[in-house]
This record gives sequence, C-alpha cells and structure tokens, in this order.
Amino acid sequence: MNEGLSDLRKSLARAKAVYHQQRGEELKLLQDKADQEQRLAEVRAATERLEKVRLLLQEAARHAREQGRRQVEFMVTQALQFVFGGDLDFKVVIEEKRDRPEAEFYVCSSYGGDLRVETAPQDARGGGVVDVISLALRLALLHAFRPQGYPPQVGLGGPVILDEPAKHVSEEYAPQVAQFLKSFSQSLGRQIIMVSHNQHLADSADIAYLVEMSQGRSSVRRIR
Repeated sequence: MNEGLSDLRKSLARAKAVYHQQRGEELKLLQDKADQEQRLAEVRAATERLEKVRLLLQEAARHAREQGRRQVEFMVTQALQFVFGGDLDFKVVIEEKRDRPEAEFYVCSSYGGDLRVETAPQDARGGGVVDVISLALRLALLHAFRPQGYPPQVGLGGPVILDEPAKHVSEEYAPQVAQFLKSFSQSLGRQIIMVSHNQHLADSADIAYLVEMSQGRSSVRRIR
C-alpha cells in the first residue's frame, strides 16, 4: 500500500515537473510571439513612414521637375520667337519610363494657319531651328542649375563659353541670334565668350579679336 502511494507521488512529481517545464516553454514561446509581433508592428510603422517620405520626395521631385520644365520651355520659346518671330513655342513632355523620367522635345506652331502642329525639333522648319533650340537649352540649363553652396536665386556662375553657336542658322536670322545672346548677357549679368566665323555675332561683341592664319602661323589682333 505504502509502495503504491509512493509510486503515485513520484509519478505526480514527474508529471508536475513535465507540466512546469512545458508551461515554461509555452510562456517563453508566448513571449517570443509577443516580441515578434511588437517588432512586426514597428517594422510596419517604419515601412509606412518610409513610404510617406518616399511619396513626399517623389512629389517634391515632381514639383521641382515641373518648375524646371516650365522655365526651360519659357526660355527656349523666348529664344525661338526672338530669332524667328511668329508663333513658335517649345514644349517639353516628361514621361516615366522604366521608373525614370524621360523628356521629349517638340516645336509647336500653326505656321500661319488655325491648326497647331507639334513636330520634333529636327523636323521643324529650316533656318537653324535645331541650333537655336540647342543654344537656348544650354543657356536655360546653365541658368536653372543650382549647385550646392550657391544662393537659391543664382544658377551656375562664371562666363558662358560658346564654340560656333548657331552655326547652321540661316544668314537672315543671324542678327537676331546675336541680339538674343546680347540680351541674355545683359539681362542675367553673364559674360559670354565665343568663337565664331559669323560676322553678325562678331559685330555684337563688346570686345572682339580676329584670329588669322598666315604661312602656318596664327596671329591675333583686337578689332574692337
């Protein structure tokens, strides 16, 4: 009788030990679960914050891109109308392709009619439209670029250096190109240094030098 009671007590003690061991393991698993759920909640909250920041930065980039697009359109349109007159407009279309913004350029004009036509610059009317657009784009980007450390109202500093600007512009439009460059220089306070064979551009300069080749040697003399 006593031996049976002793065996029962031993079995009970072993069962209690197993129970407490398994209960301890259960509590540890429950605590691990709670910790994991807490970490998951923190990760989700951080992910949500990052997504909000991403959307905010994306919107800020879109706004800055839109501001830049408008500024470039305005400056190039001014150049086209200054040089060629008429109703020429420059249009920039930005689209997201492969998660990257890509720009397409168009020249818009009614060409004296009622219907406005959009064409790629290289397909626009002759007279050097592509050259004027290229020149105006370079000037617009120089003016719009804001390097770190520069005041917010100032673009990239220093003179503008041009090599044969508007090389393929028709002779009849060359005086307007010269006047456009002079107006750009005066209105934005930028010095322009250029090399050109065009007499109209040379005549528009405040200071001009003539470079001549004679018997294999170059000579330079100031002509203005």
